[in-house]
Amino acid sequence: MGAGIAPDGPVLVTGASGQVGEGVVDRLRAAGRPVIALRHRSDVAARWPGIDWVAADLKNGTVDFGGRRPVAVVHAAGLWMLPPHLPGLIEAGVRRVVCFGSTSLFGKLGSVDSAERRMVERLATAEAAVAEICDAAAIAWTVLRPNLIYGRGTDRNVTSAARFILRTGVYPIAAPASGLRQPVHADDLGAAAIAALEAPATAGRAYNLGGGETLTYREMIGRIFDALGKPRRLLPVPGLASLVGAAGVLLRKPSLNADVIRRMNRDLAFDDGAAGRDFGYAPRPFLSGGRADLGL
Repeated sequence: MGAGIAPDGPVLVTGASGQVGEGVVDRLRAAGRPVIALRHRSDVAARWPGIDWVAADLKNGTVDFGGRRPVAVVHAAGLWMLPPHLPGLIEAGVRRVVCFGSTSLFGKLGSVDSAERRMVERLATAEAAVAEICDAAAIAWTVLRPNLIYGRGTDRNVTSAARFILRTGVYPIAAPASGLRQPVHADDLGAAAIAALEAPATAGRAYNLGGGETLTYREMIGRIFDALGKPRRLLPVPGLASLVGAAGVLLRKPSLNADVIRRMNRDLAFDDGAAGRDFGYAPRPFLSGGRADLGL
């Protein structure tokens, strides 16, 4: 088999119940591909009829495929969970690997938050391990690094902002909130994974994946107001980074830190032209589907 997907073999999807994994499964089913999906919760198996579910937890132990022979895997769970399972996947028959990392590898490099720094280190280590293990076994691999994901109502960025706006009618910013963003719909990432599987040019490469528009943080939030049918009420708050950092310490929530606010004025946009050239990546504009794209 070359770098493309085997025409008659099943595709294993890990993280199938997550926002990216759902899009991958939907695309595979639409293409008539047989799908094996891992689950560690019992309530997700009824979501899609005709899916071959395997009960497993990638964080604990090995995966028993019970004789199943997936020819490819799309890993849509945390990238750091993949390398320990690659030898078992290869033994089970996998000959093609597409996995999702994150542009946080670059955007959160040097963060003041130790948890974010550890996450960046885990991503970098995992990418290197995927390449090393797959290359040693002559397995074609591709890493996809999404930017800011939205669309299924479960993300911590666009959806969280939308819920805050619905509760309060305003959104605080660190003016001018001019940092560039490329929010990408989860369904476009599902399409990207399938296209990458089938494109020989993607073997042994990593791709940054943004959305169909590059816009400032201020405009991104403004579009959320628009999609919700509410007037734009962005509230500049002097010293917002310090206030949020202090709140994070008091509430013992490391995710609330000063860098979260400072990044409103940092460019987190990355060149994804290679994805367009190599596998026809063409994502939709931000919130082109209106409120439905918020997944609320």
